[in-house]
Amino acid sequence: RNRLFGAIMKGNPEELEGLEDYLRRTHKFLTDTEYTDGITGKTCLMKAVLNPKDGLNPTIPLLLEIDKRTGNSPALIRAECKGYYKGHTALHIAIEKRDCNLVKLLVENDADVHAKACGLFFQQQNKGACFYFGELPLSLAACTNQPDILRYLLDNPHQKARLDERDSLGNTVFHALVMVANDTEKNTELVIRMYDELLREGARINPTLKMEEITNKEGLTPIKLAAKIGKILQHILRREIKDPSLRHLSRKFTEWTYGPVHVSLYDLSAIDSYEENSVLEILAYSSDTPNRYNMVVLEPMNKLLEQKWNGFAAKRFCASFFCYLAFMAIFTIVAYYRPLDGKPPFPISFTAGDILILIGQIVVLTGGVYLMIAQVWHTRPHKKVTLFLSLSCSYRLVQSLVLPLSAIMYLAGSEEYVSLMVLSLLLGWVDLLYYTRGFRQTGIYIVMIQKAILRNLLCFLIVYAIFLFGFTIALIILTGEASLPAQNESLQLNSSSSGSGGSNSKDQPIYSGLFRTSLALFRFTIGMGDLEFHENMQRKYFVMVLLLLFVILTYILLLNMLIALMTETVNNVSGSSQRIWKLQRAIAILEIEKNWFRCWKHSPRSGCLLSVGSEGKKDERWFLRIVLSLPSRKNDMARWIPNLVPCIIQRSGSCQELVSELCCFSLFHPNHFSYLSCLLDCKQEDRDFLFISCLGCLFWCKSRVKMLPIN
Repeated sequence: RNRLFGAIMKGNPEELEGLEDYLRRTHKFLTDTEYTDGITGKTCLMKAVLNPKDGLNPTIPLLLEIDKRTGNSPALIRAECKGYYKGHTALHIAIEKRDCNLVKLLVENDADVHAKACGLFFQQQNKGACFYFGELPLSLAACTNQPDILRYLLDNPHQKARLDERDSLGNTVFHALVMVANDTEKNTELVIRMYDELLREGARINPTLKMEEITNKEGLTPIKLAAKIGKILQHILRREIKDPSLRHLSRKFTEWTYGPVHVSLYDLSAIDSYEENSVLEILAYSSDTPNRYNMVVLEPMNKLLEQKWNGFAAKRFCASFFCYLAFMAIFTIVAYYRPLDGKPPFPISFTAGDILILIGQIVVLTGGVYLMIAQVWHTRPHKKVTLFLSLSCSYRLVQSLVLPLSAIMYLAGSEEYVSLMVLSLLLGWVDLLYYTRGFRQTGIYIVMIQKAILRNLLCFLIVYAIFLFGFTIALIILTGEASLPAQNESLQLNSSSSGSGGSNSKDQPIYSGLFRTSLALFRFTIGMGDLEFHENMQRKYFVMVLLLLFVILTYILLLNMLIALMTETVNNVSGSSQRIWKLQRAIAILEIEKNWFRCWKHSPRSGCLLSVGSEGKKDERWFLRIVLSLPSRKNDMARWIPNLVPCIIQRSGSCQELVSELCCFSLFHPNHFSYLSCLLDCKQEDRDFLFISCLGCLFWCKSRVKMLPIN
């Protein structure tokens, strides 16, 4: 084996003379274990491909010929590595070496174009050095930007590679391209170009194959995977192919343009939450999705969410808010006017007040059961929720569970029902913050609070708890009172308290008991501690050093670090707070849309159903019509008008038609908004700007073309 590998690595076919005769005499093949690497399973052919000499290792044709003559073909060329490089073949190596001629030679000799390199080295989850490219040779050629090899694998006369072939994860070549994309401009450009090239090739080879609807083992199509990992989603959403024969591959269609106005149709397939596991749901509920705050404001998601909010979600949200507010008001009144004398359950006297309290209790209990069912519905196991959303759902679920439990304890005669009732009441009022996401100002403010809590306050509390516990134990042991729990009842928290027992309290130790000592140290943290010492305290100077060190670490260091980190968090979040709030509102919209009480009646679907099939082929999809943003600078008026009006004149052909076309723009004015507003769903400032632009167009035309008077 060493002699064989040495000759191959040198690229010297003369040293392989007699190899064929030796194999025939011994009835062995080049794929036998004695001629392969014992650890990785690499064959002599793989070694030859790995060590090219001036483009092609001259031993490769000889090895293929020997393997064929010994009757072992195509075992050598299809041999796979094992272990860490499991599934890796000579064809993979040739593609990685970017040698198109060698790839052709291997494919002509019956290499497997669907071999899957699925070892740990080729898995993306591997923590060590790894390279995931989709396992398949076609995916490797696409991910390494080799269009020549890509076309050959798809079109060769020996064994054509299939675009719908999947790897061990269920990923196609399109999934693989999405996964290898990164945030660099050059990489993104290469991936986008290769992605579109594969779409065109697929439409040419198999026009009926819907390549972007193939799902992997996680149930994700390429566009859903792009949304989950935050790569090239914007390009996929805005892909527009001008070629009429391939126009059905587009997800964006420019419907018409009129000067500065561009109206486009965006494909809602796999995006709208009307479908299961949609892009909107992935962006809203996947906590591991990077850049989702930026992706949720991309078109058509931004306009789609706006349309849902204005169409039905805002009304349902407000109705839910007022119902919940009324529920909490009734809950508060019932808790405040609860009977104080006697033991539960209290007898009912049929007075007006008691009857109202009874009705309130029934309403509160019914509402609690409804909240419990709703929270169980919202926290179904298949949803992947964000960290804050999971925390929010957790305490809302706790609130909904504690309230019925409090009612059960009340009926059982336990006075502890009050504690559970108060806990549920407190969580209920805190849960009212959920409804702030419906309003921009309060929503952004709550977003900043959430980020400060999750990023800074939790870390501060963990570090502070460690310091507090350590110094508490040290002080208890130093003062020698850890073994005297009986003194805890007679000790006062503040050694400087006044009264008849004040003189005796100075002779009593302060740091006795875990709870009392922790509370005393906490007072130092908030600047309310007292450094006065007892004269008879043992090691009082060392205790003073410990207290001063605790004050320095917590009151001076930790608190100021917390303030600085919170300031940094607010500054960082403020730049993207608008997008984060839109994500929060998107979650609210989806929760309203998927409400268990309304699950039997679907909300009206957004967009319109249109056919984009070519040559009589039926291809109906749901589209959302969107107007592109208009220029907002004043000097754009002088730039647009001279170019806009001659174009209109040329298209219209007559002054009467010109007036009709120009006047249609005046419908964008807020007082006469009827036709194009519904068509374009544009913003208020866009309508105002367009109305002013059209008036300018009319006056410009009136000075150059004889037109009818405009009233």
